[in-house]
Amino acid sequence: MMKTTAIAAIAFLAIVAAASFRQAVPSVESSPRFEIFVGTSPCADFIKPKLQIPAGEKCDRITWQLTIFDSGKYALTQEWGFHVDNSTYLKQGKTGRSGVWEITKGRAAHPRGTVVQLDPDKPNTIAFASFDLYLLHLLDPDKNLALGDSGASYTLSSYTTSSVLPAGSLGVSSDSDAGTEENFSGRSPCIEIAKELNHPVGTDCIKLKWSIDFYRDPQTLTPTTYRLRGTLYRNEIRGTETIREGKWKVTKGTKADQNAIVYELDAFGSDGPISLLKADRNILFFLSRDGHLLVGDKDFSYTLNRDTQKQLDSGKRVGVIKAQRFLLY
Repeated sequence: MMKTTAIAAIAFLAIVAAASFRQAVPSVESSPRFEIFVGTSPCADFIKPKLQIPAGEKCDRITWQLTIFDSGKYALTQEWGFHVDNSTYLKQGKTGRSGVWEITKGRAAHPRGTVVQLDPDKPNTIAFASFDLYLLHLLDPDKNLALGDSGASYTLSSYTTSSVLPAGSLGVSSDSDAGTEENFSGRSPCIEIAKELNHPVGTDCIKLKWSIDFYRDPQTLTPTTYRLRGTLYRNEIRGTETIREGKWKVTKGTKADQNAIVYELDAFGSDGPISLLKADRNILFFLSRDGHLLVGDKDFSYTLNRDTQKQLDSGKRVGVIKAQRFLLY
């Protein structure tokens, strides 16, 4: 009797869940195959009018859910808000839109790159660069990958098993735009990347913070050393932090693209090497040990964003040093 009751309860919950999902994502019945992409991004000014976020609204984070149907339709919902402090987040609003999508080609750093465009014939069109099968990254008005910050990126990750979209293009094939000192930072999920690096973490580890400095020879731009700071190497109880340092190199090739530029950081103690796909000048993606892109969740992605302010400060320091040398000689 108890077993029968339990089965009936499970069936009822399944029906309720299915009904809720249909309400959140319309027209599932007419499209037997669909794919859902989720993520949390900053709230750049250029995207606000496209998402119907009122001008002047307080907004520093947007939560996305994009459903792509194989019928050529899409449904997009987004929620936005702002942080009062590190522990207080206020939700401000939620809107949605639906329409048609199509595959186009071309972004600034990759003329043949695959692009998913929402409502391509309308003024409020939104475009995403497609990477592999399970990642989308928002494009800015100049068709560059939108630059996030140290807390969030503009990457959306698929959490469905079936893929509706074709395999997208991967990284750039040239590293000629690199500087002598660059910093990339971001936040990622914890458990999966820790396993990839063979680094033990607790089951309660939800996110990791990353900040990586890449150094090159000033004359040849050949990679020299890297310096990595992050919560993976921090002991909160002891109040200590280990800075991961070592050598790095530029290689080519992933499972999906043999010409893609990859930054490879040497192993550190018992931790394995770190491989990062160069998606464009401002964006790096973490790769698994077997060369696949790591897929994030609704809160965090495996994306690192260039710190343009740190780069600017570095350039100012170089300028001061050059001026001092000029005065001395």
